Amino acid sequence: MREFKDEEGRPWRLALTVSAALRVRDMVTVTVDELSADGEPTGVKMSKPLDLIDISSISQTLQVVRNQYATVGEVLYAILVAQVEERKLTRDQFLDALRGDSLDAAVVALEQEIVDFFPLRLRKMVGLLAAKMAEVTSELLDRAEAGLATVTADQVSGAASGKPPEFLAPIQETGRSDSLSRHETQNLSTNGGTQPT
Repeated sequence: MREFKDEEGRPWRLALTVSAALRVRDMVTVTVDELSADGEPTGVKMSKPLDLIDISSISQTLQVVRNQYATVGEVLYAILVAQVEERKLTRDQFLDALRGDSLDAAVVALEQEIVDFFPLRLRKMVGLLAAKMAEVTSELLDRAEAGLATVTADQVSGAASGKPPEFLAPIQETGRSDSLSRHETQNLSTNGGTQPT
């Protein structure tokens, strides 16, 4: 069980159980890339219930948790609905108190709960995958910040026209770099977190 505080300073006890995961699956839908038989994106988007504990799609689940903050809010609400009702809060009141550092703390707590949910034989692999994704994300953010530090007024006006500055090109909608494809991310999950070759 993990604890985080919302913007109002209210503590929330987060525990991912089978029951909580089933509530999430019933209440939260995500739009994700459809994958081919070999695990590569087909370019087609599909909506599906979010199954936090489906080990076959764990890399996709971790990407959702790291990149889709509105979805994270919905997931947290589904897991914590009994506590929300106990405090006589509405769904919107709960969601309104998730932002900035409190949302970041909630994301960390949720990811740790996902890792800890699995039995030992899978927990290590999921933990290694989460750590590798954190490493890649940090590297991408460092590159983007370094690029922004040197941006010129001409580049900013080019970005305003709808075309992203060249230094942001490696970062895709999902937050992945071209250097870590979906197939390689899935290899991380099946190879116990080893780096792709």
